[in-house]
Amino acid sequence: MTPEEDAIRAGLVGAWRLLTWESIDDAGAVDHPMGPDAEGVVVYTPDGTMMTTLGRRGRMPITGDDMLAGPDAERLASFGSFIAYTARFRIEGGDVIHQVEMSLFPNWVGTAQRRHVQLAADGRSLILSSDPFLLRGRMSRQRLSWERIEGP
Repeated sequence: MTPEEDAIRAGLVGAWRLLTWESIDDAGAVDHPMGPDAEGVVVYTPDGTMMTTLGRRGRMPITGDDMLAGPDAERLASFGSFIAYTARFRIEGGDVIHQVEMSLFPNWVGTAQRRHVQLAADGRSLILSSDPFLLRGRMSRQRLSWERIEGP
């Protein structure tokens, strides 16, 4: 790795809290796929593992206490308002590549998800953005802003 790639990798390591998730189409229209106050966490570990969860704030509970049961409509709404995956990660130039190993969206398993990295000089904020991909029936770039979660 280059010194720049080493710096990006070192800067990513830690836990990050989602501030905003914007989906931007080719015309420049901005949407918030999980609402304007979506919540989420992404964690990068020193050994090259990452995991993330993203969801709509205030998601409705599913009827009953069985996490693998409940009414289909409630389970579908739950699936449609949450994203989770884990991957091995590597740095290529100014990008982080997530080699997906597990995902709530099974189509991503085995894929390489490229994210463009913008780290603040002070290391306290991060922007991860994508090239256009299909989301809710339209091609759009995703731009997720994060703040570092400080230790106890």
